[in-house]
Formats: sequence, structure tokens, C-alpha cells
Amino acid sequence: MAKKKTGISEELREAINEAARAGAYEAYRNTAGAYVNYFKAMETLLYNYKKLAALVADEEGYCEVEYHAGRKTFAAGSKSAGYYEQKTEADIVEEMREEKRRQYRETKYGFERLERAINLYRDRKEFTVVRMYYFGEDYEGRPRESGKPYTWEELAFDLEEAGVLKGVKTACRWRNKIVNDMAVCVFGIAAAVSAATYRHKAGE
Repeated sequence: MAKKKTGISEELREAINEAARAGAYEAYRNTAGAYVNYFKAMETLLYNYKKLAALVADEEGYCEVEYHAGRKTFAAGSKSAGYYEQKTEADIVEEMREEKRRQYRETKYGFERLERAINLYRDRKEFTVVRMYYFGEDYEGRPRESGKPYTWEELAFDLEEAGVLKGVKTACRWRNKIVNDMAVCVFGIAAAVSAATYRHKAGE
């Protein structure tokens, strides 16, 4: 029996689909009247950035479909229309492969949009917090030895030791600012409106 590998979670796929919308106006028009938490969507993408990078780097693995082809013939079609289309298992597996290729193109496009947004902010001071909190890297940009995410207290302590900032509140403020700015780059007009509303409520 054919087995399909999903590869990524539904939550992440939804964030990717949102990121892959073509153009800021389309994103705004499609979400008008509905509340979308673009900050949280951007956080989901950042948390999964390295996983996404690994996924799009391996197109063959992403599009792989497990199967045993050619053993059976399946009938597909509409009885009311009076026709049936004969499909071998190999035909069905090829359709599954094509769907995986479509998903891969969509995922890669969304990832490229994400990466462009990230690259715009790599030189900003706040980006250190992104690397440490979302990417699991230490202050020097190396993978953290423990493999565990930083707590805010740990992150603030390391950055205080390095003379970068002081206190958890400052670290969180840096995070909020840069994630909101990245969300605007990725999601467009609707995210800009959402970020402005959030900042107004937060008193930034």
C-alpha cells in the first residue's frame, strides 16, 4: 500500500502557505475582516527556520513516496457520467509524487521569502536575540551545546556577560521589535497594521 510522507506539521504548513501568498495586497485582501496573529506566525517560521532549510535543501527526500507499483489496476471516474478511468498503482503513485513536488515548490517559495526577510535584519543588534531564542545558537552563533532552547533568563544573562544588553525586559523588547518588522516583510500590509496595533497597545 502506498504511504505518503508529510514531512512538516499542519501548523507550519499553514504558516508557509501564508508566507507564500503572492504580494502584500493579496495577503491583505484575503485576510480582511479576519484576525491573523502575524507575530505568532512569524515566530513559528523562525522556530522552524533550520528545519525548513534542511527540507528545501533535499528536494529528492522531500518528494519521496514509498510504494509498490504495478501490481493492481484501479478504476476511477463518475458512474453518473458513464465513464471510468483505469489507473495502475504506478499512475496513482505518480500523482502522489506530483502533489509532493507541488508542496515542495510551495514550501521552497515560502522559505525563500522568509530567508530574504531574515537576511535584511542579520546586521541589526536585535538579531542576536533571534539567533539565540529561535535558532538555538549561542552568542557566538554556534549551536548550543546542551541542544536545549534558551530561557529568557539564560539568554539575558549571556548577553549581559557579553555587554550587549541588560535585563530580560530589554531582550524581550528587542525580540518583539525585530519579529514584528520581519513579519511586515514576509506578510505585507496586513502584518503592518497588526504590528502597529500591537505596539500601540504595548505602549512602544
